[in-house]
Amino acid sequence: MTPLHFHLAWVEFLADHRNIYLTYFLHSISFSGTAYFYFFFTMMVYVAWDKRLAVRLTVLLLLTMTFNDLLKILLRNPRPFIADGTYKEKWAVPSSEAKSLALEYSTPSGHAMGSSAFYSYLFAFTRSRFIRSGLVVLVIVIGFSRPYLGVHYVEDVLLGWALGLLFGLVAIRYTERLANHWRKVPYGFQIAITFAGSAVVWLLAVAFNGRHIDSQVREMTIYCGWLTGLVIACPLELRIVNFDPRSGRLATKFLRYFLSIGIMIAVSLGLNAAFAPIAANASFIGSALDYLRIATASFAGMFFAPFVFCKLKLATAMPAA
Repeated sequence: MTPLHFHLAWVEFLADHRNIYLTYFLHSISFSGTAYFYFFFTMMVYVAWDKRLAVRLTVLLLLTMTFNDLLKILLRNPRPFIADGTYKEKWAVPSSEAKSLALEYSTPSGHAMGSSAFYSYLFAFTRSRFIRSGLVVLVIVIGFSRPYLGVHYVEDVLLGWALGLLFGLVAIRYTERLANHWRKVPYGFQIAITFAGSAVVWLLAVAFNGRHIDSQVREMTIYCGWLTGLVIACPLELRIVNFDPRSGRLATKFLRYFLSIGIMIAVSLGLNAAFAPIAANASFIGSALDYLRIATASFAGMFFAPFVFCKLKLATAMPAA
C-alpha cells in the first residue's frame, strides 16, 4: 500500500524544538500509554479494588489494541523518518526502543488509541472532577508525546484518539448489556468463541502482512492469549475462589499484587524457556506456543494467584458466585 501523505514537517518542527527536560518528561509519561503499564495497573485494580472493573478495562484494552494492530498492518504506513533512514537521529527514544519501533507501522497511534479508550472508560467510572481532569490531561499528553518524540505523525495521534474514544464510548454505553448476554453463553462456548476469534484475527493479520509473522503480529498474538486466559480464568475464579479484593490491609493488598505479578512472570518466563527450543517466534508453531504461553500466564494471574491468596489467608473469600 502507498504510504499516506501525512505532514512530516510538523514532526520535524517538534524535533527541532525539543527541550531536554520536556523530552525526558514526555518519554516517561509515554509509558502510561503502553501495554506494560496497563498490565500492572489493571492487576492492581484486580487484586486490591474491583475485579469487575479490572476485567472490563482489560477486555476493552485488548480489543482496542488488537484492532489497532490490524489497522496498522492493513494501512502499512511507515513511521516518520523511516523512508530516508534518519530515524536514529530524529527519534528521541533509546536505541533499543528505536530498533523495535522501526519494525512496526505508524497509523494509527497505539498510544493515542489505547489511552483514549482506556482512560475514557475510567473517566466514566469515577465521579471525582480532579481525577477526571487528570485523565483528560493524561490522554492529551500521551498523544502529544508521540510526534514530539518523532515516532508518530500528528495525524496518527488524531486518528488514534478518535478511534479510541469511539471504543471507549461504545464500552461505556453497552458493556453492561453485552456482559449480561455473555454470562448466558455456556462456559465451554465462551472459550471456543474466544479461541476461534483469536485464530481468525491471527489469520487476518498474517494475510494482511503478506504471510509474514513479525513483531506486529506477535503483539496481536499476545493480546489474544491474554484475553483467552482471562476468559478461562474469571468464571472459575468466581465459582471456586471468589476472593474479595477489598479485604485486608494496604500492606496485604500490596503483597497480593506482587505475588500475582510474580506468578505471572514466572509462568511466562518458564514457558518461554521451555518453548524456545521447539520453534522460532516468527513461525506458525512459534506463534501458537506464544499464544499458549500468554494465555497460561494470564490464567495463572487471574485464577491461580487468587487461589493462593485465600489459601495463605491473604484475602477473604466471598460466597461463591
